[in-house]
Amino acid sequence: MTDRSKDDEPELPQYGERRPRPQYGEYATPQEQAKIIADSLPPVSALLVPPPARPPTARPLTGGGSGHRPPDAATRVSANAPVRPATPRRTRRWDLVLTAVFLGYASVNVIAQLVSRDTLATIVTQFFVAQGIGAYTPTALTTTLGNVLNIVTLALFVVTVLATTWMLRRSRVAFWVPIVGGVAATTVALVFVVILLQSDPIFTAHLNGARH
Repeated sequence: MTDRSKDDEPELPQYGERRPRPQYGEYATPQEQAKIIADSLPPVSALLVPPPARPPTARPLTGGGSGHRPPDAATRVSANAPVRPATPRRTRRWDLVLTAVFLGYASVNVIAQLVSRDTLATIVTQFFVAQGIGAYTPTALTTTLGNVLNIVTLALFVVTVLATTWMLRRSRVAFWVPIVGGVAATTVALVFVVILLQSDPIFTAHLNGARH
């Protein structure tokens, strides 16, 4: 073996002399070596550094671990508050009396119309007498329109009774329902009367003579 030269041997610091900073592993510890290597590397861009991971937020679990949030104080108070029963609406006595009167009147008229079966002929005859036109002679059209009028009137009466009952059960004002039903039935009757008058030759001649 060859002896090492004195130039190759590292100089040892004298007693009390400060040891020089180690360079790349002369007699540095592994931690110091890693620090020196890290300092010598170029700086890393901030875009390449991943953001620090956030710790997961712990959510309070209710019984059974369902993961639902517990109700707050307002919810607990509203849930524990006593439930007040719904106040029933007061029945209007005056509305009940008026509704009963109007329905009774409508019932009498409907029954009388169904029994007579010649309501249109009676109306047209009374109109002829009042205007001094003469006597009205019923035709087949008079009978047909009279039967249709009876069916329509009965249907309107049934609808009126059902609608009135529905309104009264819900404590709503219902006296106007029979009035609307009566107006509808009267309108249908007047339309049929106009049809009969337009088809009657005596009334047509009287109307033409009055124009001249």
